Amino acid sequence: MYRNKNNALEYCDKEEGWMAISSELSVVARVRAQDKKSAYGACIEFVNMDLVPVRLVVPANRILGSASNVLREELFDRGFWLEDEKYNWSLVLRYLRQEIKQAPTGISAFNTGWHDDVFVTTETSFGVSEEPYFYAGAIVDSNFQVKGSLDHWQQEIGCLLSGNPTLIFSVGVALAAPLLAPSGGESSVFHLMGSSSQGKSGAIFVGSSVYGSHSYKKTWYSTNNGIESVSVNYNDVMLPLDEIGMARSENLDTAAYQIVNGDGKLRSLITGALGKQAKWRTLVLSTGEVGLIDLLEEIGKKPAAGQLVRIVEIPLTEKYGCFSSIHRFNDSHEFAKHLEEATKKHYGSLFPAWMCLIVKQPDLELLLRSETDRLMQRWKESCMSAQVLRVLHRFCLVAVALSLASRHKLVPWSEEESLFSVYSIFQRWIAARGHTQNHEEFEVLLALKRALAKWEKQLSEISSGRSSNTGYFRRDGDEIQWLIHKNVFIRDLQLRKQYISQLTPLVQRRWFESNEGARGTLRVKVNGKLERFFAFTPAQIIQELEELTADA
Repeated sequence: MYRNKNNALEYCDKEEGWMAISSELSVVARVRAQDKKSAYGACIEFVNMDLVPVRLVVPANRILGSASNVLREELFDRGFWLEDEKYNWSLVLRYLRQEIKQAPTGISAFNTGWHDDVFVTTETSFGVSEEPYFYAGAIVDSNFQVKGSLDHWQQEIGCLLSGNPTLIFSVGVALAAPLLAPSGGESSVFHLMGSSSQGKSGAIFVGSSVYGSHSYKKTWYSTNNGIESVSVNYNDVMLPLDEIGMARSENLDTAAYQIVNGDGKLRSLITGALGKQAKWRTLVLSTGEVGLIDLLEEIGKKPAAGQLVRIVEIPLTEKYGCFSSIHRFNDSHEFAKHLEEATKKHYGSLFPAWMCLIVKQPDLELLLRSETDRLMQRWKESCMSAQVLRVLHRFCLVAVALSLASRHKLVPWSEEESLFSVYSIFQRWIAARGHTQNHEEFEVLLALKRALAKWEKQLSEISSGRSSNTGYFRRDGDEIQWLIHKNVFIRDLQLRKQYISQLTPLVQRRWFESNEGARGTLRVKVNGKLERFFAFTPAQIIQELEELTADA
């Protein structure tokens, strides 16, 4: 017979009566995987030697099997107290086995984030399901810490964010990360770029304070060798990464790609079978004095168009860099210092309030879709390409998160200011990008613009009988057509060998005369020899290029 009394687990011995054998201990639930075929264990809770309650999920083989010593050492490491170890440990195991049979059931969650309609953290869960979820993943230091109340966070931090679009946007990224799964959004990086002492760390501190203390944030340097484990631990929440310039450039390409791709490495088990691949979703709030694209170019790597869409680089162009309004403070340094100190005292209260709000929405997916679509219609322009619209959709999700938070008084600024802040940051990104077209298409257009000036001086008239290594021109009434050798055209525009997809937007604009379909080329006999050219009217292309690349 067992009982918990006086902060201890007691056992009733036939001869000695009740005696304390260990720390107070209980089985909260018998847990297993959702399919009820694997991952059996128990969620146990005990009070350690400092009277701090500790909860963890223990695999069944450490209670019922031969791995009980592993459990004992793990409990000792967390402050579990045991009387007369050799004799009483067997009594503790017997107690756990007895309690597992009659404990209520629950579901094991091996990663934080969404599990159906329930959001699981290392400490708790949000949402309602038939059976409760319990975190059973790797034992990690808690990311989700709370100090102070939401009222205090609003008074000491939130009120000072008003008038500061970048700081409000940082909170928005934090709130939007848990909305990725229900909205069908994709992982991505929002990278704040600015010179030293422009308040970049202030944005990181503010965004991190939604979830926890300063320890919530990481640096690019510290995550270089453990990006997979860090990303898994930040699944469905914001991952703040400070100081991109401190990381080694050659590691950034892999790290950034892996974060936004959301897939871990495939690994083999001892049996030779493939292990379960780690997966995650996250929004990264990153800072640095330079951009990721510039750092990659330093080592000779050209970022792919897909990376440029998933890594959104935002220059800090406000009055004080990251700040537009410093409120009652004498200068931006004093303001930044206050934010740093305030976020050490007030943190982690907004996240649980936010999660309680969104899990109560009757149809969260429909709500997010309708709110996001409404903003997309309001903010998109006809000139925006598919790539720009993808990024805009991500900004809209951040705006929706902030709007809901403003609407329900979780943040102390208006919904109008939430929307203005996000839209102004989006416009800042567009201005820095320099155009609203797909990146690869724009690169080809710029290359064509440069090549036209070069080719003009190298062409021969096709009827002159003179050969030309570049190409020819011919007259058709008042118009002049250029015929550029195919290999020259591909070389000067730096096209791939399989170039058709790169030229498709140009072909769709009907810039080329072609008798070879999708190739876009024209076969013409010149000086008795049949050759392939790209044939076009330069006057038409030059006029349209000026409009398309006006800001480049």
